[in-house]
Amino acid sequence: PVAVADPRASGIRASCDGCRRPLRACWCGCVQHVDNRTPVLILQHPSERDHPKGTAALLRRCLARCSLLTGERHAPPPPGGRLALLYPHTPSAARLEPGAPVDALIVLDGTWRHSRKLMHLNPWLGALPRLSLDLKGHTARYRSRRAHAAHQLSTLEAGMLALEQLESDPERYAPLHQVLEDFMRTHQKAGWPEPAMLPSD
Repeated sequence: PVAVADPRASGIRASCDGCRRPLRACWCGCVQHVDNRTPVLILQHPSERDHPKGTAALLRRCLARCSLLTGERHAPPPPGGRLALLYPHTPSAARLEPGAPVDALIVLDGTWRHSRKLMHLNPWLGALPRLSLDLKGHTARYRSRRAHAAHQLSTLEAGMLALEQLESDPERYAPLHQVLEDFMRTHQKAGWPEPAMLPSD
């Protein structure tokens, strides 16, 4: 990590030039490079861009084929691509069929409230077939931010599990499990307490 400011001279908290996090919580050392076959597009709500405990930027740094766009409104991609949206399934939504080819996986980065807002402001997302994670027997491992339910996952953990499920290749994404553990360890070293689970809003 490289400090971009001297807090003793300017009063500004020193931060890493790579991840833009405070030096005590820098996650650059957590990065492991993974050659994902399915490209990932992360649509990030603006409130997440500078959140010190957000994981979307870390996922982007780890994956060979991953883009991240920040904003509330996003233009739909050109027609013809086979896209899938990582989002809980509802009766009115199309479900991604097992084994169906996918040209890119879209992942929303934000709280559940912000994710719902992204869905509302970008109606084209609702028309995409949805990939819902099979979380049977899985307990969320990311404990650095508040959650409303035990099944709610960080963007890094959700993206990792989605790629494993899509490609039926858990071994390829095994390094991301270690990335998540190392990321949480940076928060422990920084002295950030684990938050309690919140009731659903």
